Amino acid sequence: MKFLKASVGPGLLWTAMIFYLLSMDTSGAGEFSLLKVYGIDKLIHFALFAILAFVWGAYFFSRATMPANLIVLLIIILASTYGMGMEYYQQYFTNRSFSYWDGLADAIGSVAGAWAAKKKPLWK
Repeated sequence: MKFLKASVGPGLLWTAMIFYLLSMDTSGAGEFSLLKVYGIDKLIHFALFAILAFVWGAYFFSRATMPANLIVLLIIILASTYGMGMEYYQQYFTNRSFSYWDGLADAIGSVAGAWAAKKKPLWK
């Protein structure tokens, strides 16, 4: 797990991966697509942003120069803002729609990931 804290690479890669996945055209998803399962979309959003917060948390905690709780708060704010920003991006630049529920799932995932990064000291 040292690669998570070694550089910004994993965090930037996962941030870009989220951008790509949330920009994908889903209009071609068939009637029997996994995305049609009730609630799976929210679970996917939760997981994407939990991983995002965890990866960035591992990086920033390895270089901690401020209190851990402040790092957690900043990660949650930044990841949640990114999630809500992606919802606006989807509304105006893709065939997908804006969803407050997706944004909420992003925020809850961000909290879970930041908390897990604080509790799992990969950097020590």
